[in-house]
Amino acid sequence: MTTVTLDRGAATRPRLTRETETQVQPESSSARKAAIVLSSLEASLAARLLAILDRSIVEAVTLQMAQLGPVDPDERNLVLDEFYELGRRRLQFTFDDLVRMEESDLKTAVHEEDLNIWALALAGSAQTTRAKVQAAIGPELERRLVRALENLGPFRLSDSEAAQHEIAELLRGLHDRGRINLPEPAPREEAVA
Repeated sequence: MTTVTLDRGAATRPRLTRETETQVQPESSSARKAAIVLSSLEASLAARLLAILDRSIVEAVTLQMAQLGPVDPDERNLVLDEFYELGRRRLQFTFDDLVRMEESDLKTAVHEEDLNIWALALAGSAQTTRAKVQAAIGPELERRLVRALENLGPFRLSDSEAAQHEIAELLRGLHDRGRINLPEPAPREEAVA
């Protein structure tokens, strides 16, 4: 028997107990999770999403959809909660959030061919952000990044902000492909009118 509890503090979706989670986790492969998410969408939206995915992914997901059968509502809720959380992290991630990233994820993200864009982005950022990236990337790449920063010369702040946006998009893309993890979004201040 499955026990469902409601945690009103974090969300209004039911949360599964540990007993149910262990029953759901082994059968919830990535392709199965994608099939559950797509089957939860309107057919036209699911078709649009499938149209932009890589062919091999579409084949794996549509095979899972064909084999899906009835999905336990608890498993569906667990998968949708995970999907919404990943989407929330992705949508709310900004360049400033990289100070809260794991160093291993930053090391994965910074490549020599991107050093000029990283340098321009970091030139307009806080010292803590620069220090975080430099600490994560290793001595040789750090030396080249420092040299790129020194060789920048004058730049417009708008160019640095555009570079920061480009880096944030690069990090979101790596997250989408499962190469890195994005941190929990920082609480944002709300303006009071």
